[in-house]
Amino acid sequence: MPQRYSLTARLFHWGMAAIIIPVWMIGFSAGRLLPRGPSPLKGELLSIHKEIASTVIILVVLRMAWRATHRPPALPESVPEEQQIAARVLQGCLYLLMLSTPLTGWLMASAYGAPVQMLWTVHLPALIQKTPLLAPTLGVLHQFSAWILGVLITGHIVAALMHRLSRRDQVMDMML
Repeated sequence: MPQRYSLTARLFHWGMAAIIIPVWMIGFSAGRLLPRGPSPLKGELLSIHKEIASTVIILVVLRMAWRATHRPPALPESVPEEQQIAARVLQGCLYLLMLSTPLTGWLMASAYGAPVQMLWTVHLPALIQKTPLLAPTLGVLHQFSAWILGVLITGHIVAALMHRLSRRDQVMDMML
């Protein structure tokens, strides 16, 4: 039986995925699938996106604090060293993007002068003054980081499935 992540680590992992993936899809739908320009549906989707995405920052910080004090199980020796290094680098990139994506969204909303709430209860302060000239640049940074995050999450899922279905090793079992 492979050494597994602790229950706390698995709850963090799956809980964050259960928040980040739908929030990403809501943001994508509002930004790319709906027609350009304001609409009631787009406004509602973006409001939901901001309300939920703002919690990701807290969850990532908690996860990073927990991770700093808890070592994950080692990968099986059958995983080549270069893949183990790549896994650690990509995991670091995932953490960085899970922080930078909501932060750039919060900065963008602040630059537009738009309010940001967390879970319909807590009003978050503006991170910067209203700066309409900077807002579009922050929007590009937010979308760019969101796209990279989406690609890395997809790659993470594909790699886990590859270990399960192709390599038939126990890497995915460690995560579940």
